Amino acid sequence: MQSDKSFDNYDKEFITFTIEQAGQLYIRLMGLLFALLVVPFMYVHFPSFQSYFSSFSGWTFLQDFFLFIIFILFGIALHELIHGLTWALFVKERLRAIKFGVIWKYVIPYCHCKVNLKVKHYIVGAISLAIILGILPTLWAFITGNIMFFFLGVYFIVAASGDFLIIYLLRNESSNNYVKDHETLPGCIIYKLKDQK
Repeated sequence: MQSDKSFDNYDKEFITFTIEQAGQLYIRLMGLLFALLVVPFMYVHFPSFQSYFSSFSGWTFLQDFFLFIIFILFGIALHELIHGLTWALFVKERLRAIKFGVIWKYVIPYCHCKVNLKVKHYIVGAISLAIILGILPTLWAFITGNIMFFFLGVYFIVAASGDFLIIYLLRNESSNNYVKDHETLPGCIIYKLKDQK
């Protein structure tokens, strides 16, 4: 991607969404994943749950809960880093084009690419988190029966709800159009050639 490319001959289209819209998708995704993943996992690995709760204690719960929170906090930081590192592969400025920050009103971390990416490259960066931190650990947990890995994987699939939403909003865009993160709102700006049909 040539980030110094002139976009004078391109029309801009704003595709944005609200935190509330992402939250609604978050809730729906939780319900869907419970039906598609949690119930089957508990059925397949019921002996693991039975073994865990047969030796259950308050101290064990506190240890596991603390460990789970540590993994979540580490994963949230890793979430944005994965987005940034992936997008950096497609721009000549590399990490200089990536901006990390926090929307303090909602205490939500974010990662923006400050230069234009092709839609297909943008989507790769957007979906990378769900694959690396969500889908792969969940699949591994299904194989091994690891309860902690399973719920971490499910959490990070749900945490990618904003990424899923923006991928959905980009579904009809040409993969070779250009896209740039909106500077102040959740979403992006699409650049289309003015003579594009």
